[in-house]
Amino acid sequence: MNCRNILNNRTVTLLFLAAAALYFGRGVFDCSNQFWLDATKALPVMLLGVTTWLYGGNKLLPIAMLLSAAGDIAGEHGAFLWQIGFFAAAHISFIAYFVSRASFKRSRVWMLALWCTLFLLFGGFIVSHIGNIAFRIACSAYILIIGSMAAATLFIDSSRQWCYTAAALIFVISDSCIAWNKFVDKFAYAGLAIMVTYFLAQLIFANLYIKDER
Repeated sequence: MNCRNILNNRTVTLLFLAAAALYFGRGVFDCSNQFWLDATKALPVMLLGVTTWLYGGNKLLPIAMLLSAAGDIAGEHGAFLWQIGFFAAAHISFIAYFVSRASFKRSRVWMLALWCTLFLLFGGFIVSHIGNIAFRIACSAYILIIGSMAAATLFIDSSRQWCYTAAALIFVISDSCIAWNKFVDKFAYAGLAIMVTYFLAQLIFANLYIKDER
């Protein structure tokens, strides 16, 4: 049976929301089993990766989501540098997907310049608060990569281009919350803010992929 007959936006969204509910509700079970913790954190985005892969089309975006799921597992183990590495690879895959669908638009150049200026200022502020040299190097590289991912969405040739940009900015907000909470100042409900924005960004990307790869 053709997977496209089953995997529409509604089905994928419902599967994702069920997996996300399992993640947010895992505290109710008071379970310390590492396999369970890994599975519940990685499952929502892994489902998006698998379903978009099965849907067909350009595989770069599904690969980005599967790499993100690997980053989720690394984060659950506290392996920060591995987490950054997996997500950097994921964003490179996102960039490759967006560039494959890009067309130059002169009107967007000023927006690109504004984005680069603001993002580099914010990234520099974050890096200035990182004492560990290995973390500083890794985070600097990651900031440039995720910033490039968001910038690439400005040139996507799609009627839904602004939706891609919105999803990318939500992803950036999620990672900014991680960086701020880890290196600058801890804030209340950081974990919730990080995961809600992260899940939302990935879900939007998956829905856009299904619509544009028909």
